[in-house]
Amino acid sequence: MEDSKDVMWDWSGNNLRVKVLFSSAGLATQILVNNIEKDSNLLIDVGDGILRDLVTLPGKYYENIDIILITHGHFDHVGGLFSLLAFFRMINRSKKLLLISPSNVVELEGLVKTFFESYGDSIPFELELITIEKDFEIDDILISAFPVQHRGSIIGGKKLPDIPSVGYIINKNTERILYTGDTGYFEQLKEYAKDVDYALIEGTYKDKKTKFHLTHSEAEEIGKLAKHYQIIHQIMSR
Repeated sequence: MEDSKDVMWDWSGNNLRVKVLFSSAGLATQILVNNIEKDSNLLIDVGDGILRDLVTLPGKYYENIDIILITHGHFDHVGGLFSLLAFFRMINRSKKLLLISPSNVVELEGLVKTFFESYGDSIPFELELITIEKDFEIDDILISAFPVQHRGSIIGGKKLPDIPSVGYIINKNTERILYTGDTGYFEQLKEYAKDVDYALIEGTYKDKKTKFHLTHSEAEEIGKLAKHYQIIHQIMSR
């Protein structure tokens, strides 16, 4: 029998558990959250390699993914979505899947459109794309989104505008998990992180200050306001 002990959780509470499947800036980020009582799961972001990360876990953790939360449309946060949806089709998934994001994430909308155009009536599960403005409640979980400070920058290229981008707080029975998503520093982040049970804080750069990503020291400053925290989305040396 498959058991949660087969998974090395980064954090376990009374109601929720978290495993960072992978997170590296500019490559991929995917985070698994397990609802302990219902043994159901949600993903936050689906970067490249999502399938390889998921199939290292017992099957119930990918078979029982009910919700996917997307923070923004950059490729390292949505690049694995098409392959994940195609995998669900291949294994004949029948459960409805909710895909939740801020509005006007054009990359996400394009990937979903291509999936439907590619497979049409042969998709065995219902997929609903939901725009979250602030709060979304499903069963016993409250998902809250908050706007963050990010943009569509490229290395050595034209400066692009800010993009639709959010962080999330997942709440069950007053137990709260926060993920900042990709963001620069702004004061309200401290309020979001204060006293949450577990905070996942992006810390892209060791010491390079930008308006659209956090340094390690900024991430630590915010994370220490939570009961427990982990810094993710650090940039790998090239």
